Amino acid sequence: MSDTTPPFLVTIATQRSGTKFLGTAFSAGALVRSRGEAFQPGGPARFGAFFAEFAAQRGSFGFESGEVVAMLDAFVARLSAEVAPALLHIDLMYNNLGAFSPVWSLPGAAPRTNLLLTWLRHRGAGVIHLVRPDLAECLASHVIAESRGVYHTGNAEEAARDISVTIGAEQATAYMLPILRARRFVREALAGYPRMVELTYPSFIDGQTVAAETATRLARLVGLPPGSAANLFGASPLRQTAPDKRGIVTNFDDIARLARLLEQDVAAA
Repeated sequence: MSDTTPPFLVTIATQRSGTKFLGTAFSAGALVRSRGEAFQPGGPARFGAFFAEFAAQRGSFGFESGEVVAMLDAFVARLSAEVAPALLHIDLMYNNLGAFSPVWSLPGAAPRTNLLLTWLRHRGAGVIHLVRPDLAECLASHVIAESRGVYHTGNAEEAARDISVTIGAEQATAYMLPILRARRFVREALAGYPRMVELTYPSFIDGQTVAAETATRLARLVGLPPGSAANLFGASPLRQTAPDKRGIVTNFDDIARLARLLEQDVAAA
């Protein structure tokens, strides 16, 4: 790694966009270790326990911006120490951007004032904005995973298990519209940030690892010298939960049409 290496990497995305595949491929390589969705209170990064301990040590926590920044710095420092000498990678899901409001963002605030995304910029984090352009596929993947009770699998037989689902328009709108709004929010908040790379799912995947062209782009983000991209990723054990979504979702074409209408509405807003 070089002096241009960011202090840590973060993937920003919605669920069902390949974040776990990217993270496990990172961890299977030689240079980066992923801690997944680090801000899940009960997740493997133990954010909830960390926050409780951090607040207890201070005696109080008023959720002022300076306190939140100090907490974020300390949390990332702990995770970085755990994976050293590898580079830390975490996932930040769209619903975290406002879930702790007004911790991450003041209500109704403009994207450029979002506390969490501003913190990422000021710390020089390497940001991977991972976008799944096909919202109908994204929703179908979510509903199928919910129906099967299987969210990430390395088992091809489980991924092929037969089911049939129908998705209502109200359910589809409630799922897809926030994704579109959050996607635009992130793009506006990080516009012009030199350490952001936007990837699309599933184009960054090649078999069970990351495609060579994407690996080269991310190697530059990490600060690796030319020709070192091969060390960045290994093979992920994960497979698609449902490769043939049209064969499972009975009204897939209707959902796809609704997705296009929502995209037009958000673009025009």
